[in-house]
Amino acid sequence: MTTPESSELLGTPKAEFLRSVRQALGRGDVPPAEPYPRLTDTVLEMEEQSSQIRKRLEENLPALLDKLAEMAALGGWNVHRALGVEEAIGYIESVARDSEATNVVRSAQDVFDSVPVDAALANMGLKVTTVERDETNTREALREEIRQSGIGITGADYALAETGSLVVLPRQGLSRLVSLVPPVHIALVRPKDILESLDDLFLLRRLEYHQRGGEMGSYLNFITGPSRTADIEMTIIEGVHGPKEVHMVILG
Repeated sequence: MTTPESSELLGTPKAEFLRSVRQALGRGDVPPAEPYPRLTDTVLEMEEQSSQIRKRLEENLPALLDKLAEMAALGGWNVHRALGVEEAIGYIESVARDSEATNVVRSAQDVFDSVPVDAALANMGLKVTTVERDETNTREALREEIRQSGIGITGADYALAETGSLVVLPRQGLSRLVSLVPPVHIALVRPKDILESLDDLFLLRRLEYHQRGGEMGSYLNFITGPSRTADIEMTIIEGVHGPKEVHMVILG
């Protein structure tokens, strides 16, 4: 018979696990007095909190850029701070050259309006496909393009300085497969994409939920470094179920 005492022998005790998570996030070792406060904020209150978040982010942006770069690197991202568009494109070209990829897929996000990677990569002889369904590009055809690609390039809906994570939201023109299937993933992050913490993200997502009449998509995709898996002996292997190489290009 399994007892509470014997069950703890099967893995890490709950208290120890939660303590390690708090330490990893740089938070105190004492859990909050009210771990799960009721979400009773009104839309007006959340709008005010959102304004405060944006003001705080603007005031602390240089430090947050540094924190994002630091935490992302710790998570396994190859981080490049680009001072301008040309430098960002130059870095993407170097990654493509080193990867020896022939096919590239990218999402249809507005970041590519200001960072025109298509022409640069096409000039290198690479085939570049924008993953956006239309009359000529069916869902299955785009999936096949993604499967055949060596590099996937996306923007970021949010980038969390606290954890060095990229957040991608579901919508037309942004298939999560672009960031999951190709062996190399490149993410473009603008200063306006950066949030300080998960608390900021969840507040903004709750506000969007109410503003959109209860619609907020079916998932949140958090990317914190290359894909990792471990066998029974806890030997970590990268790239088994997703990209083995990830690059975060921070524009600023």
